[in-house]
Amino acid sequence: MNIVSLLLLLLSGCGDDNTQNANGEDASETEKVGFEIIEIVSPTEILVWKNDEPLTKEDFDAIQISGSWRKNEPREGDADGGVFLRSPDAQQDGEFTVEEHFGYRWLYNAKVVQQNVPLPDNPDGLLTGRYIAKYHQVEFKAGRTLFVLISPDGTEYVRISRDANRTTDTPVIPSEWTLEERVIIDNITIDLPNPTLNIRAENNQDSFQGPVVF
Repeated sequence: MNIVSLLLLLLSGCGDDNTQNANGEDASETEKVGFEIIEIVSPTEILVWKNDEPLTKEDFDAIQISGSWRKNEPREGDADGGVFLRSPDAQQDGEFTVEEHFGYRWLYNAKVVQQNVPLPDNPDGLLTGRYIAKYHQVEFKAGRTLFVLISPDGTEYVRISRDANRTTDTPVIPSEWTLEERVIIDNITIDLPNPTLNIRAENNQDSFQGPVVF
């Protein structure tokens, strides 16, 4: 598989919500776009690094990526808040790998562990699945509308992020799948499973993650 194919199959949505950085500092309530760079160590080892200091889109666009590194597209997070509890290879919560790359500080927050995950009743490839190793907790406030993707067997995945440059707000999904809008009464905190199954709608790159149970 070539590098271009790898990038087309990558996740994201790993760090696309409002999160704390490695120093435990809360990101701005109004900050809804996150930036990631991807380190392709090998076809079977792909690391994701999230900005650990404030970046603007102009800052991100100006970064000159080289070698085995690639940029992920900017992502808009759905969650009202959240945190990465540790880096994927850390032994306990609070342990993070933070490194400087291309003049900025980045936090190692996720690792692609399986691509091209088979999804049921998806003959036209409208959805793409991959497993992501990460310790990721997200929060939604009471009164929020959650967008829940439901598989043919009833398994649920919550929308975590969207492509900031999408051209349509409507994801195209297979006929056997369902997209439900669900208003929550109380605040909820979701610990995404590790690994998380990240399901992308191919037409607009909405990212649904889980499985989750409300």
